[in-house]
Amino acid sequence: MRFAGLAGAGLLMLALAGCEGARAPAAQEGSAAGSEALPAPVLEQMETQPLRARAEAALRDQRLHTPAGDNAVEYYLALRERESDPGVAAALGEMQPYVLIATEQALAQQQLDEGRRLLGLLARMDTHAPALPRLRESLRVAQERADREEGARIADAAKPALATPVQVTPTAPPIPARTNSPGAPVTPTPAPVTTIAMTPPATPEPVTPKEVAAPAPVARTETAPTALPRLLQDAAPRYPLAARNRRIEGSVQVAFTIQPDGRVTDARAVSAQPEGLFEQAALAAAARWHFEATSRRVTTTRTVTFRLPPDPNT
Repeated sequence: MRFAGLAGAGLLMLALAGCEGARAPAAQEGSAAGSEALPAPVLEQMETQPLRARAEAALRDQRLHTPAGDNAVEYYLALRERESDPGVAAALGEMQPYVLIATEQALAQQQLDEGRRLLGLLARMDTHAPALPRLRESLRVAQERADREEGARIADAAKPALATPVQVTPTAPPIPARTNSPGAPVTPTPAPVTTIAMTPPATPEPVTPKEVAAPAPVARTETAPTALPRLLQDAAPRYPLAARNRRIEGSVQVAFTIQPDGRVTDARAVSAQPEGLFEQAALAAAARWHFEATSRRVTTTRTVTFRLPPDPNT
């Protein structure tokens, strides 16, 4: 393969092809360089010669792109920002295929944090690298898959909260049935059964023709009974993908403050059913609400309800 031997002597020769006058100091500090990771501010303040020594030591030790903060790619990128050196540019060009392969492997193994870090290194090495769009799309797909798995885990944990309606039988005494003949046995009338749902139904709101034509998950809000400025701009929250895939419904009570200019601030989730699934979507919608401007500040609550359309397969 073309790059089979680059991690050894070939890369080292490219790295040493930089400034001729820097070889002696670099060799003296090479044995001590690369012993620990350095944060970006420290790299920016380090002298050029110690930085070059760390870069060459990382190259010799095969630390091309890992560990984070102590690898040849990051050191050579820092050198490239300081000076225009053909040797530095050549070393980065030779290491670029290795970073590309490592990024693909990290994304394939769902190591998203590592894949995101390596993708950032590749973009710094070459902002026009042909593989960047493909790798970014792979990262997006992998992140969505991880979000779905996390959503399924949350939904499984929230299942006890989605209990079936509870039937409560009143304890009032039964009413004796009337009989037409004296002395006939009296048959008690069965007591009525009342069904109490865990979540009371929300008041339906008018829907637009578009919503009628194409049913979609519905997220509604209920305003607390208090004198409020007139709502000028409402915003329907985005139905969380994990909840929609698992067909989970719920609600979030949001407390917030209406400023005199109508803006909504200090939005926070007071309660949620189930917890940990709908709060973020409800708060994001609350940030887009806008009320009529008044001369006062009002604190109130609204309930954002998440309901799914009927399943056509049932």
